[in-house]
Amino acid sequence: MGLLKGFFLLVGFISSGVLALLTGFVSLPFLLVFPSLRYRLNEVFIRPFSIYARALVGLKLVIDPDQKASIPRPAVMIGNHQSGLDFALISQACPQGVLIVGKRELLRIPLFGWFFWLAGNLLIDRKDRSGSFARLSATRERLVRHRLNLAIFPEGTRSKTGDFLPFKKGAFQIATEGGLPIVPVVCSSLKGKGIWESFELAGGHVVVSILPAVDTRDWKGKDLGPLVASVHARMVEEFHRVNEKARELDARA
Repeated sequence: MGLLKGFFLLVGFISSGVLALLTGFVSLPFLLVFPSLRYRLNEVFIRPFSIYARALVGLKLVIDPDQKASIPRPAVMIGNHQSGLDFALISQACPQGVLIVGKRELLRIPLFGWFFWLAGNLLIDRKDRSGSFARLSATRERLVRHRLNLAIFPEGTRSKTGDFLPFKKGAFQIATEGGLPIVPVVCSSLKGKGIWESFELAGGHVVVSILPAVDTRDWKGKDLGPLVASVHARMVEEFHRVNEKARELDARA
């Protein structure tokens, strides 16, 4: 059953990518006149696929607490990375107008990769650290000008154990250099419920928590180690809490 769900997830992923790409090309004349509309294209892909994926897999999403309206703009939003389904879950806790940081290899995915670029998302080469940071820094101006948020997984890669990996400093450097707040978003464990890569797609309750924004304005020029460590520790603590809540919700179902 997991393999079959995985296949239909791929079908839905491609279909959503085609829809989003067509929407992008059809709206090109408007994008030329109103460039900021480009940064709303992510919703055209994410929302349909998220609804489809959750229904197919049987994931029951709970946003706890629901603080979408109070998320500042611009801001750097960081989340834990467990599966290719993360963005179908965590994205629902994010407001509209978010640019996503993804690896450059996404361009190799037909249709979706092209759309990802067209929507103004940031593609970085993980092997080129200096070049990647330069592109992140250049993106900060767009965030401020268009009042956008930047979404990034600070672990840098998917955790295969479900536990948090150490955070890389790129997201924190971008935030502190621009004086942008950091908004941690924590998703409960997807193990057994929604790990697309290993076909663990049994479904169940998933709790996503939006933590209060972290003010970084006083951190410019400081050693980022304590900031990274404190945010990491807070997110790990919250991860255990939302896991317990997800287990309670599953037990009642």
